[in-house]
Amino acid sequence: MLDVPQRHIRIDGVDRAPVLSALRGFSAPVILTGTATSEDAYVLLAADPDLFNRWEAGQTLARDLILARARSTANKAGEERFAEAMARALEDQSAEPAFKALLLTLPSESDLALAWEGADPATIHDSRDALRERLATHLSGVLGRLHDGLREPGPFSADAEAAGRRALRNAALELLAASPSERNRARARRHFEAASNMTDSIAGLGALMLLGGSDFEAALSTFYQRWKNEPLVIDKWFALQARDPGEGALTRVIGLTRHPDFDAKNPNRLRALVQTFAGANPARFHDRSGAGYRFLADQILAVDAINPMTAARLVEPLGGWARFAPQLGRLMRAQLARLAAAPGLSKNVLELLTRALGDPE
Repeated sequence: MLDVPQRHIRIDGVDRAPVLSALRGFSAPVILTGTATSEDAYVLLAADPDLFNRWEAGQTLARDLILARARSTANKAGEERFAEAMARALEDQSAEPAFKALLLTLPSESDLALAWEGADPATIHDSRDALRERLATHLSGVLGRLHDGLREPGPFSADAEAAGRRALRNAALELLAASPSERNRARARRHFEAASNMTDSIAGLGALMLLGGSDFEAALSTFYQRWKNEPLVIDKWFALQARDPGEGALTRVIGLTRHPDFDAKNPNRLRALVQTFAGANPARFHDRSGAGYRFLADQILAVDAINPMTAARLVEPLGGWARFAPQLGRLMRAQLARLAAAPGLSKNVLELLTRALGDPE
């Protein structure tokens, strides 16, 4: 128990250098500074019986490997060892499926950008995708077996165990989609076509989106026709397309603003499309042309006239301009200045714009 300013602890009878698993059970929400090497983290990811520490080790390793690649210092040996440790963790029969699904989820691009001063989201996206593809290739056999073996044995069940199995099966499919082989395309297509519930259906649709092509476009139409009378599900349909990592993502999003089911006066629908694009698709929102910033600024101006509170929430993605690469920050700040100069702005939007322009943080 660390309850005094200093405490020295000595453990005798240890034959070789141990791997420290500290703060088990998330026992203290602190940042721990130590001398442990990254080598220890591979052991924790593969074998630590404390599941929080296993997950934390995986997240730390993934973050460091992705950022190293983004800074042109890729650790290919470390990436391969990460994949090997992940394989051991997935084979651990004592871990719940829901936990394994979390293990397969790498740090988000937005979180990675926060860990890199002067971040370039496009580079982070490419580096994260490179690690995902390495994992998909190395773990293809394990992921395939998980996906095949976790099919619903009977009718849909909402209990925790069944939900965990679905989460792991869908996470395995999403990771396999990082490797665009015809085999993985066929698997994603079958998953979508056989889905008996909305969760599995949208997971299959998401995997097809990552793979791209005519299969995705056909599945989009099928999903819409099936769920077009369910507003909350159609929100998900819009949001999924807003996260499209393809180069034509902004063109798709602009086209969706003219869709018959899109209504800027509907806050949920606006958030699903516009806010998701700006907040959950960093690589395409932060396109080096600045087109994503112009699109968001146009939306803020249009929405401010009808819903100032919702428009104000859309300012936030532009407000962090100082955290990004200088050329991106200048483009973001230019759109903030353009907005601030517009006549007739609401107090809600003007206050946030003034704060964003005057505070480089």
